[in-house]
Amino acid sequence: MRITNGEIFGGSMAAMSNLQQAINSNQAQVSSGNRLTSASVDPVAAAQSITLSDQIGALAQYTTNSNAAMLTLQDQQTALTSVQSSMEKVRETVLQAQNPSLSLADRKNLAALVGQQLGQILSQANTQNASNEYIFSGTAVQTKPFSTDATGNVVYNGNQNAQNMVIAENRTVGVNVTGSDVFMAVPNGNGTFLATAGAANAGTGQPVNEAVTNAAGVSTDSFSIQFSAASTYNVIDTTTGTTIAIAQPYTDGAPISFNGISLGITGAPVAGDTFQISPSQNQSVFTTLSNVQQDIAAVSNSPQSAAQFSAQLANDLNAIDNAMSGLTSTLTTIGARQNAIQSQLTTNSQLSTQLQTMLSNLQDTNTVQAVSQLAQETQALQAAQQTFVSVQGLSLFNYIKG
Repeated sequence: MRITNGEIFGGSMAAMSNLQQAINSNQAQVSSGNRLTSASVDPVAAAQSITLSDQIGALAQYTTNSNAAMLTLQDQQTALTSVQSSMEKVRETVLQAQNPSLSLADRKNLAALVGQQLGQILSQANTQNASNEYIFSGTAVQTKPFSTDATGNVVYNGNQNAQNMVIAENRTVGVNVTGSDVFMAVPNGNGTFLATAGAANAGTGQPVNEAVTNAAGVSTDSFSIQFSAASTYNVIDTTTGTTIAIAQPYTDGAPISFNGISLGITGAPVAGDTFQISPSQNQSVFTTLSNVQQDIAAVSNSPQSAAQFSAQLANDLNAIDNAMSGLTSTLTTIGARQNAIQSQLTTNSQLSTQLQTMLSNLQDTNTVQAVSQLAQETQALQAAQQTFVSVQGLSLFNYIKG
């Protein structure tokens, strides 16, 4: 088979063109540091690098989400720690107010201190973050969560929706607690029931040592302990109108037990005195402090009013303790979420480093190898070009002419 001059020419040109393309590709790899200057260099590696880049981008977004979540939780932690401190001061004030030697003026001064702490807590409950968003409004972050209505009661204006952040594939974390849960849903009494002395009582009796003795037996009914004489009492289920104990002997401070609960009455009740036991109800922290403020400043100029005063402050202490317990639980939850986020941040960072290393192995140019190959290809191109010129100079007419 005869090979024509045109075929020789075309083959030489194609070979030199391929060498030039290889040189251009190696030069691009050396200058950019990127081996995959085009998908055709290594199609499998190019596909893998796209997948790795997507995964690294997702991890970067998870990190952004985690940092935002941490900021929100830190803002809430700071505010609630301040609220906790204020509640501790209120509790100390109530304990001071229980001193019977205090004058009414002294107690009014203490009540004013409670009012100051109430204002401080309301301010913390309306905390805004650096973006001027309210941190206790649920997802209604542009709505001021707490305001005072026309009757002086503090009301909640936010919603009860939790904010969640995706911090890893298939993993979300709650990044806020709502003001409704923290400030508005605090049980009074001992958390199960509330015992109060009748407002018209003429004796000095007051309830003490309220406790749950059998949780399974606790009823949602309300009850009344009614003294038929100074030394005997009846227990009435006021919800059903049923007498469940009659003519029971009274002993100062001795436990009175029924329906899974127990309490004592101390002091000297008289015939006609009553003590009400009702299921605990949720009330706001603000209502609790408002009650404390009023109770501390109340006039107590008789043994009967002193007993009422003491009983009210005891209930106030229970409500304060319930609120503080709720704050502690909430702060514990926030701390656990922060720990979870920090742990995930560490995991995400380690995974991102691994993926970036894998991506680098796929993409980065081996400079030594690329430069060596570039030199070889350049020499090969030069040799091909010289050979092509020499071959093109060969012709029968040159021999004839010679």
